[in-house]
Formats: sequence, C-alpha cells, structure tokens
Amino acid sequence: MVSTDRDVPRPRRGRPRDRSKDLAVLDATVRLLAVTGIAGTSMDRVAAEAGVSKVTVYTRWASKSELIGAALTRLQVEHVPDPLGAVRDDLVAHLDAMRRQYDEVGGMAIIGNCLAEEPRSGELLATIRASTLLPRRALLAAVLRAGVERGELDAGLDVERVVSMLLGSLYADHLAGRPVGPGWAAGVVDEFLRPHRAAPPR
Repeated sequence: MVSTDRDVPRPRRGRPRDRSKDLAVLDATVRLLAVTGIAGTSMDRVAAEAGVSKVTVYTRWASKSELIGAALTRLQVEHVPDPLGAVRDDLVAHLDAMRRQYDEVGGMAIIGNCLAEEPRSGELLATIRASTLLPRRALLAAVLRAGVERGELDAGLDVERVVSMLLGSLYADHLAGRPVGPGWAAGVVDEFLRPHRAAPPR
C-alpha cells in the first residue's frame, strides 16, 4: 500500500512563544544586575522579578551567563542611532544614546557591581564586555574611521585611543559628580574635535 501525505502523522505545533515574557525576563535581569550585581542575579530570582515561572526562564536561556548576555545585547541593539553622515553629529548621537541608556537602566551601578565581582565572575564579565562594551567601541571606531576617510579628521588619528577617551569621559564625569545631562555629549565631542579636525587644503 502506498502511503500518502495524509497517512504521515504531522508533528503538533506548540503554542507560539510569548514575546512579552521574553521582554519581561530581560528587563528583570537588567534591574537585578543594577541592584544586586552578578552574584545576586540568579535564574530563579529573575523569574520571580519578572513574574514568570522558572520553566519560562530555563527553557529560553541555558545558563545565567547566556541570559545576562541576551539582556545586555538587547539594550545595546535598542540604542544604536542611525548614521547621520557627519562625524560630529554621529559621535554626539552615539554618546548621547549611551548616556540615556545608562540613565534608564542604572548602567553605572551595573558596571560598578560587575567590576567589584571581577575576581569571582570572570566568565560573566567577558560576556558583558562582548555584548555591550566591545560593540559600543566598534560603533564609535567606525564613526571615527569614516570621518578620517571623508577628510573630516586628521589621517594620523589614533582611533582606539580616542574611543577610550570618549567613552571614559562618561565614567569620569559621573564619578566626579559633574553634570551628565542632555548637552553633555555635544560638549565632549566639541572639545575632542577642536584639535583633531583635518587641516583645510591649501
């Protein structure tokens, strides 16, 4: 007897994954990182904070490291500005996005907690660096290199060092108690550009 498609049992499809639960878990993870650090951000505690079952968390993320990476990567992706085509405008947009992100999620507290736990949480810190800091550095470096290629910046610019200076300004000003408000990014970028703009052709 020749079988037909109707004779072959079809696998049952489960219910569609509830995206709202994913977002609730990721948001809860970020909140706990800011308040309790890596050590206090357990999978079970995230489930309780998000108001979902433990099964919901464990079926989506295999480990705490994977969950933290997913949460911080989501934040990173949501705060990438569209390119504007001018080095000043793009740098201001990226730095201001970073400033607003830190304000919204307690970014300074997250960084402080992670650094405090560095000797015990090297693997998770590596995940955090890979999911947030290194992508942010890459975005700023791309803006600077594009500025060099367009002739807006000096050809001898040390791009990686400048990236560290720009990002470090946020941490330094925050720790010094200096205002880090809406005009902060433009002020930092303008001070950087003052000596680094390419000389006009003669």
